[in-house]
This record gives sequence, structure tokens and C-alpha cells, in this order.
Amino acid sequence: MNPGSHSHELESKRSQGTSMRRNFWAKMVIAGFLMLFVFLETAEARDYRVRKKAGGFTFDITLNRNPPVLGDNDIRIHIKDAQGHPVQEARVLVTYYMPPMPGMPPMNYTIPTQLKDTAYCATMDLIMTGPWNIVIRLRNQGRWMKTIFPIDVR
Repeated sequence: MNPGSHSHELESKRSQGTSMRRNFWAKMVIAGFLMLFVFLETAEARDYRVRKKAGGFTFDITLNRNPPVLGDNDIRIHIKDAQGHPVQEARVLVTYYMPPMPGMPPMNYTIPTQLKDTAYCATMDLIMTGPWNIVIRLRNQGRWMKTIFPIDVR
């Protein structure tokens, strides 16, 4: 047996093992990146959702950003009466405000909504990060009712 051929055979096996380990880790890195992209895509795809009840009505509220972000955030409001029927002939206003803070002027905005299919829609321009309150006001059959929920803008 030639001693040189044995060492060449050992080196060849070591090289194969190293190559297999590199291939394994390369595949793991690729799989990790793919999982990360899937996670990020799924995380961005979710909307911010709130369900509130007021005056016998159910408000299903959706923001297109989760969490809400600085700038434009679309709000969709589906309203159902006590029997579960969509409310489509009402006036709906969205007020969003930042709670008062020392040394800052009040930030309080009211915008009308537009009925699109069965949802009342509007776009809020959130101009600062931090806590905001969203007030949905509904005028139906001559009476006003409202519901409020907090958000944290990032």
C-alpha cells in the first residue's frame, strides 16, 4: 500500500466532508432568509382591527397599517345595527387626537368618511409618533353616538 495514496484518500474524504458541511450551511442560510421574507410579508399584510359596540351598533374598524405609522393611514369602518344589518345611510365622522402634553399645542383633527360598498372610509394623516385616540361618531336617525379607541403610532 502506498502511504501517499492513503493520505490522498483521507484528504479527499475531509474535503468531501467540508464541502457537505458548506452545502448544508448554505442551504440553512437560504432557508432562513426565505423564512424571514415570508414572516415579514405576513407581518406587513395584517391590518390593525378593533371591534367596538355603542348604542346598539357594532363598529368593525380596520386600519391598513399595523402598527399605525407616521403619515397616511386608511381607516375602514363597517357598522351593523342590533339585528346585524349593515348601516349605510348614516353620517360618520372620524376624529383623531393626541392627548394633551405640556408645551405642545393640541392636535385634534376631524374628517368625514365616504361610503364605499359597505364601509365608511377615510385617510388619517398622523403627524407625530406616540399615543393617539380615535373617535368614531355615528349619526343615525337623528341621534349621535360614538366609540373611542387608542392607538400607538410608530
